[in-house]
Amino acid sequence: MNSINTNISAMTANLHSNLSNQGIQNSLGKLSSGSNITSAAYDASGLGIANQLSAQVSGLGQAIMNSNDSIGMIQVADGAMASIQDNMDRIRVLTLQASNGTMSADDRAIIQKEIDGLLESSDDIAKQTSYNGISLLDGTGGSAGDGTFTTQSGADSGDTQSVSFGNAQVSSLVGSIDVTTGAGLATALDTVDSALGGINDIRSELGASQNQLMSNIRNISVTQVNVASAESQIRDVDFALESANFSRANIMSQVGSFAQSQANVSAANVTRLFS
Repeated sequence: MNSINTNISAMTANLHSNLSNQGIQNSLGKLSSGSNITSAAYDASGLGIANQLSAQVSGLGQAIMNSNDSIGMIQVADGAMASIQDNMDRIRVLTLQASNGTMSADDRAIIQKEIDGLLESSDDIAKQTSYNGISLLDGTGGSAGDGTFTTQSGADSGDTQSVSFGNAQVSSLVGSIDVTTGAGLATALDTVDSALGGINDIRSELGASQNQLMSNIRNISVTQVNVASAESQIRDVDFALESANFSRANIMSQVGSFAQSQANVSAANVTRLFS
C-alpha cells in the first residue's frame, strides 16, 4: 500500500495558524493591559526609552514636591521675620520718643524696659522659629549648619537652588540699644536703622528665592507633562489599531484552521486513491 508521509499544505496552514494565534495573544495582552509593551520581547528599545522617561517623570514630580516644601519653609521664616520687623519698627518709634528733650530720666527708663522686652521677644522668635524640627533664623540651619538651605529643584544631579536665611538673633542684628544715656541715644537710632536694613536684606533674599522656586515649579510642571506625553506615545496602546489587528489575526487564525482541515482531507483522499 502506498502512503504520503509529508503533507506540505497542512504544515504550511498550521504554521500560519500558529502565527495568527500568536498575534491574537499579543493583541489580547495589549488590549487588556492598555500597554503597547507588555514585555521586553515586544519592543526592547522602546521599553528602555519608556522606562527612562518614566523615571524622569517621577523625578520631576518629586522636584515639584521639594520646591513646594521649600516654599512652605520660606514662608514660615518670612512670617517670623515680619514679626521681628514689627518689633524693630516699634523700637525705632520708642527710640525717637526717648530722644526728645521733654523726656525725663524716669520716662527713658520706662521706654528702655519696653525696648528690652521687644528685643527679647525678637530674639525668642529667631531662636524658636523652625520647620520640621530645623532651626531657621538662628544661623545654624541647613546641611552645612550656616543658615543656607539647598533645594533639589530638578530631576538630575546638580539641579539645585540655595537660599540663605541669615542670622536674625538680636546679637547679630542689633546688639544692644540703650536710650537711658546720652551716649546710648546718640547711636541708638543708627543701630535700629542698621538692624532694619539687615531684616530687609533677609526678607528680600527669602522673597526672591520663593519667586524663583515658584517659577521653577511652573517650568518643570510643563516639562513633566511633555515627558509624560512622550512616554505615553511609546507605551500606551492604540486601541483602535490594536482592535483591528486582533480582528485580522482572529480571522486569519480561523482561515488557517480551515485550510489545515482541507489539506488533511485532500491528503486522505489522495491516500485512498492509492489504497
